[in-house]
Amino acid sequence: MRFAFLFFISILFSVPSIAQEKRMSTQEKLKELARIKKELEEQKKKEWDAYLVRVEADKLAKKQKKAADSIEKSKLTDNVKRDVDGFDKCTNQELPYYKIKNITTGLEEEIAFTDYIKKHIINKFRYPEFAEEHDLQGRVTVYFLIDKEGNPQVKEVIGPEYGLILEEEAIRIIKSLPTAIPANCDGKPINISFAIPIMFQMEE
Repeated sequence: MRFAFLFFISILFSVPSIAQEKRMSTQEKLKELARIKKELEEQKKKEWDAYLVRVEADKLAKKQKKAADSIEKSKLTDNVKRDVDGFDKCTNQELPYYKIKNITTGLEEEIAFTDYIKKHIINKFRYPEFAEEHDLQGRVTVYFLIDKEGNPQVKEVIGPEYGLILEEEAIRIIKSLPTAIPANCDGKPINISFAIPIMFQMEE
């Protein structure tokens, strides 16, 4: 009985010490979590600051390109005016399209460019991880042309403020378009311009 009593007393003294040890362990874990959180926040801020530098550099590049394009356009104005009078308008114009083999029938089918690009955007769309982490969203409009060879040539991209990474993703999507059958004017291949909006919106 004496042994059992002493054993019971020792348990009573040991239980509080174990509980205290557990409490300390929990506090240490919380401290560690707080430290990790702080480090992640600091890293996120560094990434954002570096991104802002890229955004400003891109804005400057766009401004310079716009100025250069304006000068080039003014140089060509006279030539354009001379060409307009002798220019024959299309009597028959066809838009770009794709020839796709039907998996079921094995036959080639013609798909209008406007129909094809909708599916292409859905299939190729990837929301940039950085944009998700920093809550970047909005509409990006890509101005591009399908040239005489049927290839996409991006001319201008306009997105939301700080939306550079969204613009880059939109450019990637358009540039990944396969070669199309080009538009033609009376049977001759021509360049044709398009403006496509791509919406980047995170789900609630």
